[in-house]
Amino acid sequence: MSGFEEPKPHIVTANPGGPEDPLGESVLDPAAPWLRVFEPRDTRLVIGRHQDPERECLVDAARAAGVPIHRRVAGGGAVVLAPGMVVVAIRLAPTKIGSDCYFALVNNALIPGVVAAGGPAPVCKGHGDLTLEGTDGVRRKILGASLRQTSRMVVYLGVLMVDDAVPLMESLLAMPSRQPDYRASRGHRAFCTHLGSVGVSTRRLVECIRASCLDVLTAEAVLPTSVVSPPPAPLP
Repeated sequence: MSGFEEPKPHIVTANPGGPEDPLGESVLDPAAPWLRVFEPRDTRLVIGRHQDPERECLVDAARAAGVPIHRRVAGGGAVVLAPGMVVVAIRLAPTKIGSDCYFALVNNALIPGVVAAGGPAPVCKGHGDLTLEGTDGVRRKILGASLRQTSRMVVYLGVLMVDDAVPLMESLLAMPSRQPDYRASRGHRAFCTHLGSVGVSTRRLVECIRASCLDVLTAEAVLPTSVVSPPPAPLP
């Protein structure tokens, strides 16, 4: 992160980077693709830009399990990234004011993607979260997201839970220091659910989310500099 010095380098590991970095942050490179939708290859903890890893994570448990802790460029809360999830990373043009409008814009692509993959239409709650209603009438989270806004771009980072991630969350994450009102102090099991419980597969979700994002968001995206047409030559 440019201009940022990690305050706890003995705990937080730098993002390994590269075009397929495990956090999706390659979309920060304007020469890279503006959209990435992928299933993580391994398990990692990711904290928000200004969070304290010792407050948000069970650091000793993560060390014992060999799970690295990273700090993302965007805000938001701590999350687990693991196989059986789908990460969505998007680079958008900074044409709007505030964050909620960008969460709404991206959710307009994610919701039909979930439906196309065979799930029910999720509903947005809190600050960009997507939720499903259980048979008990209670809404539970399936997606959390964060934004990084600069004068050149807006970067969206979100993660959808397909497999049951609660055991990992319970073993690696503390109760969050900040919660949306609708969480109502619920623990991870009572607050979260997963799309696999309604028959959605990770592979199908990746395909459908990518197709929906391309359909809905391309006009709003900051395209790679390598594919942006140069300005026309001046007339003689």
